[in-house]
Amino acid sequence: MGKQATMFLIFFYLMKVLCLAASPINSSTDEHSLLAIKSHIITSDPNNIIATNWSQETSFCTWIGITCSRRRPRVTALNLFNMSLEGTIAKEIGNLSFLTYLRIDNNSFKGKIPDEFGNLRRLRRVNMSYNQLSGEIPLSFRLLTNLEILSVQYNNLTGAIPWSIFNISSLQSIDFTGNQLYGTLPNDMCYHLPKLEVLHLSLNILSGGIPTSLSACSQLKRLSMSYNNSVVPFQCRWETCRSFKYSLYVQIK
Repeated sequence: MGKQATMFLIFFYLMKVLCLAASPINSSTDEHSLLAIKSHIITSDPNNIIATNWSQETSFCTWIGITCSRRRPRVTALNLFNMSLEGTIAKEIGNLSFLTYLRIDNNSFKGKIPDEFGNLRRLRRVNMSYNQLSGEIPLSFRLLTNLEILSVQYNNLTGAIPWSIFNISSLQSIDFTGNQLYGTLPNDMCYHLPKLEVLHLSLNILSGGIPTSLSACSQLKRLSMSYNNSVVPFQCRWETCRSFKYSLYVQIK
């Protein structure tokens, strides 16, 4: 390797180190974000898991429910499943920029889902089911272009489902069962969901008919749209039905 090439590599390495040092988004940001999340779990932590284990005396990568990248101390997964936690979701969760997996189901989280979720561009799997979340599904969800699984079933969510969610082509499973969501579904939604396998929308207040593009969801295996307010009965044409392998068809109420 020539002298000029060696000098260039040294210069490139030094610039990379300086950029990382100057970046406001680093591992300390993750720690501060987790501590903010901890501070919002104020109502109940009956087993004192978060209260005692999430301590600055140890690395946050060793905290219960936290998984970090093997290459760097950045949070890639947050799993607080079934811990009997109460509180709200801190907006600082949006600073966990390396997060790919989020599971907080089977708790008692209340309040709105923060708009800052839209900052989690690496997010692939989200399960916030069986809580007491309220308000609308944030429009910022449209920015989660790597999302594969989205489950918010059995909460108290209201408002219309943002149509932009149905443009996330990576989605494989959508579950909005058991909320108070209203409005209609976009007729062309399946044209943008080539990987969709599960669509659960039962027990809401949705109206209108079945999207005419349903047959375009060629990977769809489970479909549930029962107990909504649609005035159009569920009809499955042969050319649509035969494209599904293990479909679950439920009459709309």
